[in-house]
Amino acid sequence: MKKLGWIAIIVIVGIIIFRVVQKFRKTEEKAIKEVPMEVVIENAEKGDIAQILEYTGDIAGQEQVQVHPIEETGRLIKYLVKEGNKVKKGDVIALVDRSIKGMEFQSAKITSPISGTVAMLFLDKGAMVAPQIPIAMIANINRVKVEIQIVEKELTRIKKGQSARAKVDAYPDKTFAGRLTELSPAINPLSKTAKGEIIIKNPGHLLKPGMFARVELIVDKHKDVLVVPNKAVLKQEDKEIVFVDAGSIARERKVKTGFKDKNYTEIISGLELGEPVIVLGNYGLIDGAKIRVKAKE
Repeated sequence: MKKLGWIAIIVIVGIIIFRVVQKFRKTEEKAIKEVPMEVVIENAEKGDIAQILEYTGDIAGQEQVQVHPIEETGRLIKYLVKEGNKVKKGDVIALVDRSIKGMEFQSAKITSPISGTVAMLFLDKGAMVAPQIPIAMIANINRVKVEIQIVEKELTRIKKGQSARAKVDAYPDKTFAGRLTELSPAINPLSKTAKGEIIIKNPGHLLKPGMFARVELIVDKHKDVLVVPNKAVLKQEDKEIVFVDAGSIARERKVKTGFKDKNYTEIISGLELGEPVIVLGNYGLIDGAKIRVKAKE
């Protein structure tokens, strides 16, 4: 009997708490509806939106080689070029003293195997020179390349010829256009990735070998579709919603979304072109709440 009595008390207390919470919620909702919330709105508009995959990699010249002496062994007499100089294929870039004790030989000429820019000179005057020791790096940087590693699950969405855009820390406000030109037909069994190569236009030679690049590969694009700022779309359990300004009253709309980029979300259904969508002040809003629109800063 005592046990049943405790159960009854617990049930009664639970009912009381539930009613108090419900009353509190109703009071809170009433307050939200009665006190206007300041919001910022933007109209739903038409635009283009891309589906992108993000990668990172180091920049290299489209053609880039380390220059090694073919047979010459000796000591570096001097370089005939400086870093940044342009050279043509076959130009002499360094002289090597091949003389040994008791025997003198004519200085050996080290030539550039490609046309391009002298990216790096590795040795000091008098340093030992041998076929296994690189003496310079020559790079053609009219276009540069970025090697990316593509995970297996993304391969079905990627194909050669897709557009890309790259950014580097040295020029945060610039975007460099490129294209995926190479895609490995096999997956590395250790990393489980496939190698891709993106060629990027390099006007003014702003991009340098060795720079770190962040690359966006555009795998699909929808043109002239309805879009809203990402901040306008809220997730509630198993649905996505936006709030619209219906004459100083917030109205909830369930929407179906499509592509999403860093700034905008595609709206497939649930909104019409030009409708005023709440982009700031929408968190905590409920359907029917009073709103006061303020100017966008």
